[in-house]
Amino acid sequence: MSREILVVTPENIEIEYELAGVGSRFFANLIDTLWQMGILLAMTILFLIVTLVLGFITSAFAQQLLTALVHIQMGLASIATFIVFWGYYIYYETAWNGQTPGKRQVGLRVLRDGGYPINIFAAIVRNLLRVVDGIPVVVVGFLIAGASENKPEIAAVGAASMILTLCFLLFSGKYQRLGDFVAGTMVVKQRAPRVPTLEALAPPPRVLPEHLAAYALADVGKHVYEMTVPEYRAVRHAIDRRWQLPAPMQQASAMYLAVPLMRRLGIVPPAGVTYINYADLLEYLAVAFEQYRGVK
Repeated sequence: MSREILVVTPENIEIEYELAGVGSRFFANLIDTLWQMGILLAMTILFLIVTLVLGFITSAFAQQLLTALVHIQMGLASIATFIVFWGYYIYYETAWNGQTPGKRQVGLRVLRDGGYPINIFAAIVRNLLRVVDGIPVVVVGFLIAGASENKPEIAAVGAASMILTLCFLLFSGKYQRLGDFVAGTMVVKQRAPRVPTLEALAPPPRVLPEHLAAYALADVGKHVYEMTVPEYRAVRHAIDRRWQLPAPMQQASAMYLAVPLMRRLGIVPPAGVTYINYADLLEYLAVAFEQYRGVK
């Protein structure tokens, strides 16, 4: 089954994505699970510290609070587990535009069908269904619990969840698990941007400022994936008509487009830079978007 998928946006732009396979998604999930276990460990340590401190305080209020915490500790543990194992994915995929720490490390991103960025509703749906599939620690927990307590029915639940997930991932057209099907999402690999040469940026020939060249080569690529297709179209339109304008007007018109775009994408000039060639920066953004996102 091909890993490449071609998406045609409503703006009639073709964008090619490489779908993430089982292996890369497993490693991303493993990294996220380690983060989640670390968060739970930190919360447990914090709870123990609070109860220990309250135990040394002799006031009636402190003792009542300690007693209440002891009585509801199982409830607090359940709430904390839910927040960490489900809220973690929902928060990061919404705040980090389809990525979690694990996905960012492996180079994956969640998108909605059609190539659109994931929204809060899709993130909630795809991650709430992790109770059925997609959480290795839950699957392993069922298998271990069933084996240790000699209850094959518990182990069977974990095995069924694992088989269901693998079947969806291996036999669906977009390597989607059940949560992806319901939410209308897919997981794709991020391409490393191919840096254009000066010759590729011509005609007509021009020389980029030294400070902008190093900055663009190092930093533009990691930001262009946050660009939307309408933003790319605006940038490409401005670049295509750039050379119809006198040099001063090129910079003036480019600045009105580049400054808010830099602010939204989080592009910050290097320390000490006092001048930016906004027209050249827009050209880097357009070319990097085309190569990074596979625009045809």
